[in-house]
Amino acid sequence: MRKAISFILVLFALGFPGSVLEIEAQEPVVRILLFHSPTCPHCEIVINDVLPGIQEKYGDQIEIKLLDISDPYNHGLLVSLEDAAKIPPEKRGVPMMFVGPTIMVGSLSIEGNLEEVIDKYLAEGGIDYPIAEALLVPPTPGLAVTPQPTPTAQAENHPVHIAYFYEIGCQECDRVTYDLNYLQSKYPNLVVETFDVQQDAALSEWLGEQYGVPEEKRLTTPSVFLGQDYLLDTEINVQSLEALVEKYSQTGAEAMWEDFGEEEASEARTSLIERLGSPALLTVLGTGLANGLNPCALATIVFFISYLAFSGRKGREVLFVGVAFTLGVFLTYLLAGFGLLRLLEPLDAMRSDLRGWISGLGALLCLVLAFISFRDYFTARRGRPEDVSLRLPKALQRQVHRIIRESSNVRAFVLVAFALGFVISIILLTCTSPLYVGVMFFIQDVPELRASAYLYILLYNLAFITPLVAIFLLTYFGTTSEQLARVIGRHTGTIKLLTTGLFLVLAGWLTYGLI
Repeated sequence: MRKAISFILVLFALGFPGSVLEIEAQEPVVRILLFHSPTCPHCEIVINDVLPGIQEKYGDQIEIKLLDISDPYNHGLLVSLEDAAKIPPEKRGVPMMFVGPTIMVGSLSIEGNLEEVIDKYLAEGGIDYPIAEALLVPPTPGLAVTPQPTPTAQAENHPVHIAYFYEIGCQECDRVTYDLNYLQSKYPNLVVETFDVQQDAALSEWLGEQYGVPEEKRLTTPSVFLGQDYLLDTEINVQSLEALVEKYSQTGAEAMWEDFGEEEASEARTSLIERLGSPALLTVLGTGLANGLNPCALATIVFFISYLAFSGRKGREVLFVGVAFTLGVFLTYLLAGFGLLRLLEPLDAMRSDLRGWISGLGALLCLVLAFISFRDYFTARRGRPEDVSLRLPKALQRQVHRIIRESSNVRAFVLVAFALGFVISIILLTCTSPLYVGVMFFIQDVPELRASAYLYILLYNLAFITPLVAIFLLTYFGTTSEQLARVIGRHTGTIKLLTTGLFLVLAGWLTYGLI
């Protein structure tokens, strides 16, 4: 009897069918699908912060497959699962996790519910993938989409052209890109032409006008134009796109934007300029004008004019010197603005939450500067304009005065004045840069401005030099530096109050963009 029992145990140990070892190997397993995107920050949170702890806790009791929807095949699988689950378009997105019939969307939902869901299915004996595992891998290398019916020859002979406008760093645009890639692999007659809304703002404006898009919604991203139809922003999803493609699949849709020539581009630019009367443009121009009225800058100009008079320069000579000096100031600030704009452009490619933090810091900086400027207003009202906080440091004031004194006796002073405008402008940036930086954040934060950012920087600087031009004209017509100094001293408080208001407007715009 003992030998028989020993023989049976040996058979079990050797893997005899129905053995204890085999039974123990059949532990419950929960199989999970996670659809993600390489440009989705919430996906990164789930993959890098949530899943490692889950995998460590459950070990071999779970299997997780990560499916990148930038691959049209994986995107097709996601769309099929979303359709089967009847998920409404507004609730679709990544990260999306499928655990059997349970669906979780978003990093917060996954992080808050995943362990409870896994425990539930482990207690029920495990759960398999919601689709056959064989379908999780493309049937053949390079095949990028789930099997679809072969398009008819008629459809292939009628191309459907679609114009798609996107913006760098726009997560909604990324999802639309994946939708279009998927549809292109499903409909070979679909031709997608992509345009960066910042680089092709005139084309976007022109198409918006041709299609009857309301002015306040033009330059919206993402946006698509197809046949006689268009879709904007949240209207765009794989269902709405596919419905339009089906609508034109048998007849085709021409690329209307191919008619966009130089004449149309000029009309579009004119349309954009006509819309520059918006509060956003007025904010840019007002900020430039207010910064040009900055007391530290005006005091420097008055000192410069006093030395022109001291050196015997007057009349037309003052006018020529003023033109050269103003041109030097204008080009210096313009180049500084373009350079700063290039530094801020990478913000468009950053994750939206990181851009939000930077915009939030910009709004906070504007609020702090508004408080300091408001405090300077009271200081100036008490008759002590020299004690304001937002001014050129005394050491730099002395440096500027020294440069002016040493240059005022040069014979070819018109040429020297241009260089002087460049040097002094760089020094004055320490005093005038807060508003300049604030308006840069503002331009980057408003889509309509961002699309023509360099034009707005040009307009800002034209407004900035307006007070300078006015001062030289007044000097030409006989106004003395003493008279100018008295006027500036008398209105320093008003200028500070105006600056406070502009800082608050910029802070308000930046804060509104975060909502």
